[in-house]
Amino acid sequence: MSRAHNYHRPTTIDEAVSLLAIDGHVPLAGGTLLNADDDPTPVGMVDLQALELTRVEAADGRIVLGAMVTLHDLKCDERIPTALRDAARTELPSTLRTLATIGGTVAAGNPDSVMLAALLVHEAEVGVVGPDGPSSAPLANVLADRGPCHGHLITSVSLAFGGTTAREAVGRTPSDTPIVSATARRVDGTTTVALTGVAPTPVLVGPDDPTSGLDPIGDFRGSADYRLHLASVVTGRALSALEGAS
Repeated sequence: MSRAHNYHRPTTIDEAVSLLAIDGHVPLAGGTLLNADDDPTPVGMVDLQALELTRVEAADGRIVLGAMVTLHDLKCDERIPTALRDAARTELPSTLRTLATIGGTVAAGNPDSVMLAALLVHEAEVGVVGPDGPSSAPLANVLADRGPCHGHLITSVSLAFGGTTAREAVGRTPSDTPIVSATARRVDGTTTVALTGVAPTPVLVGPDDPTSGLDPIGDFRGSADYRLHLASVVTGRALSALEGAS
């Protein structure tokens, strides 16, 4: 049974923001999450497909992705840093990558998302339009603030390119979603590390002490202590890979 109690297809950003300010209205991008959600609560769906948010632009050492750029688009675009293309390839099954969007990935904040980890180390900034107009914030801040966002719409994600990257992970099988993964990037002697599987969303950590302040929740794939152990192991491996590549 469809969750939609009404459906809108705005043609402007302002129209979409006004609709999203109405209680019970949510954005519909690729639909991979909203249409698969078992929550029976009816919602007003605000379809974003007519908003022309599919651009990919490179300028001044950064790449700007429209929020409706799909993971398949990222995987195939040679302008995108290799680490992001690899993350897009492993984020979801191929049948969903053609639908799932970069804006939806940010909004979902999945704790196991290697794409979000790759964006974090590439200094991602999230563009948002709300009732007070456009603004932007570091992805790390957006992920940390998971409060209500009625009347706000993610319109873009920008990232820096350059540097050397490495990703290491441990999963139950090589093709499984990692229990814990570490993505590391080094630019001009500065190293940044992001972990998945150790917090409610992917997080930036200190390369020298990656488990400091972490308090992961255990599940059937691994206890909290096991996840902390893996965080140290995969961070060490990622840092070693960076050394080998330099």
